[in-house]
Amino acid sequence: MILAAHDPVEHVLPHAFFRLSSSNLNCGQDSVPLLGFPLSTEFWFTNHLLMTLVAAGLCLLIFPRLARAYVGGIVEPGSPPRGKFMNLFESMLQFIREEVARPVLKHRTDAFMPFLWTLFFFILFCNLLGMVPLADIVRLLTFGNLVDVGGTATGNLAVTGGLAICAFLMIHVSGVREVYSALRAGTYGHHGHDEAGEHGATARAHAAPLGLSPTAAALGAVPLYLWNFAPHVFRPAPGAGLGAALALHVLDLLMWLLLLVLEFIGAVIKPFALMIRLFANMIAGHIVLGSILLLIFTAQSVMLGYTIGVISTLGCVALSCLELFVAFLQAYIFVFLTTLFISMSVAPEH
Repeated sequence: MILAAHDPVEHVLPHAFFRLSSSNLNCGQDSVPLLGFPLSTEFWFTNHLLMTLVAAGLCLLIFPRLARAYVGGIVEPGSPPRGKFMNLFESMLQFIREEVARPVLKHRTDAFMPFLWTLFFFILFCNLLGMVPLADIVRLLTFGNLVDVGGTATGNLAVTGGLAICAFLMIHVSGVREVYSALRAGTYGHHGHDEAGEHGATARAHAAPLGLSPTAAALGAVPLYLWNFAPHVFRPAPGAGLGAALALHVLDLLMWLLLLVLEFIGAVIKPFALMIRLFANMIAGHIVLGSILLLIFTAQSVMLGYTIGVISTLGCVALSCLELFVAFLQAYIFVFLTTLFISMSVAPEH
């Protein structure tokens, strides 16, 4: 498929199969209200959308089966599961939880593991499916009647953007929920009250005995989350004079407003960086592979063609091995950074 393409990026572009709808997707609007961004009036089922469904199907096929082994008592907790297949996936699940999430999320780890596990394996399956020549296989089996089936779903900005939006919502919704839970429990402002040990016991002893009502906690969660979203660098020390305290409060408010703008910009840049990093790394390898193979056609003689062909083929094999490593690495990096952003959001001191 790569050699038959008229350019090295043909095999990474989305290819439409059929149109699903046309007029009802934009709710009668030609652009986003107030922002002016144009809205698409057509929605096509593409090969990238197909591969996202395949990746989701693999997750639904593999992990409920793995979970039923534990829920049904087939595998005792703490003992290795039966079979190489289950051992492989359990080792990866354990690595994400113990080596990626727990060092930064601490006692909150298990609450976020369903999301982080799903995110990791969905991205990983999308990356690995992009390395399988499904388009060539399907084309041969259908005698050329069905083409462009396959591709790297994470090489599409719409897919990586959707993943980044999910991460963005999880980061900040979790932060607001953490403040809400602390207000309901009456422990807001007592950092480390859930930690084990003497410090945690002391914090629990000084925690407020009663929390707020659900309504009051819900109303106060978002403002308090935003209040702690940026640091307060000029808070007056206890016992400061009235004039000094007032001046420091004014300076703290002005600095907080400036830092809040910067934090808002950073909050948008973080998921944007996640989106671009995954997209660029997954599409770059395929383009380089196509470019190396196209060097074969630049040969001006038969002998030179054989030489370049052998070198290009060996280079593509080596690069494919590197791509296999990158497929795992990019899934890991996406989840690792998302975990760090969540930990900064749910920490009481932000």
